[in-house]
Amino acid sequence: MLHRVFRHLRILWQAEATIAEARLHLTVRRSMLYALAGLIAVFGLGMLNVAVFFAFAAHWGPIWAAVFAAGGDFILAIAVAGLALGTRPGAPMNNAIELRQAALDGIDAEFSGLQEPLAWLGRAARNPIDTALPAVMVPLLTAIIRTLRKTKTDPAPSSGKE
Repeated sequence: MLHRVFRHLRILWQAEATIAEARLHLTVRRSMLYALAGLIAVFGLGMLNVAVFFAFAAHWGPIWAAVFAAGGDFILAIAVAGLALGTRPGAPMNNAIELRQAALDGIDAEFSGLQEPLAWLGRAARNPIDTALPAVMVPLLTAIIRTLRKTKTDPAPSSGKE
């Protein structure tokens, strides 16, 4: 029975490792997409800076071109951030979660089978004196009863003046 528990624990370990790996890949992918969105936003901010520069340099022509370019950069950055936000875990992570749940259910089933045979252990852990008391009291009472019987059957010591 213990080998089944270890088998379930090994499956649980493998499932947890797969879940952790899938979460790591998801986090890396999201981080890279957020970094790309941030880089695009920085380019948009740079274009806005160029637009402010051109606003002072010329009256209307190049300014609006830079403003529209910066607006396009911001729209692109928002789209990439939305893509990163919408990224969901794939099938390997879902399979690993199901496998983890099956392993936990198996371990639970194995330990629920052990509850009845090991119920005395739980009682002993809660109140060890009550568990140990019968084992100590029976020999102690037996010794006391034997001592009392011996003293009743032995003649009383005489004073020696008879």
